[in-house]
Amino acid sequence: MDGRLSEASLQGNVELLQQILDEDPLILDKIIVLCISQTPLHTASMLGHLNFVKELLNRKPELAAELDSNGCSPLHLAAAKGHLDIVKELLSADSE
Repeated sequence: MDGRLSEASLQGNVELLQQILDEDPLILDKIIVLCISQTPLHTASMLGHLNFVKELLNRKPELAAELDSNGCSPLHLAAAKGHLDIVKELLSADSE
């Protein structure tokens, strides 16, 4: 994963996410194609960054279905950490 994108997901920095996506609109597609072990959505879901999760899902809802190297989806990680607001967002994105 791009270093700045990784940092943005760790911090839940939506402004930096938007800047990165404006600079490289295909970066989220590249992550899916390259089979990265964990997407920014996994990280943000696990850490409880709701606004970051919403922004990613608005831009690339398919990320909700991606599994990490352990076979976990962002939904698994959010649920395990008790982030119910994020669980709801992920379920909503997955149903669309």
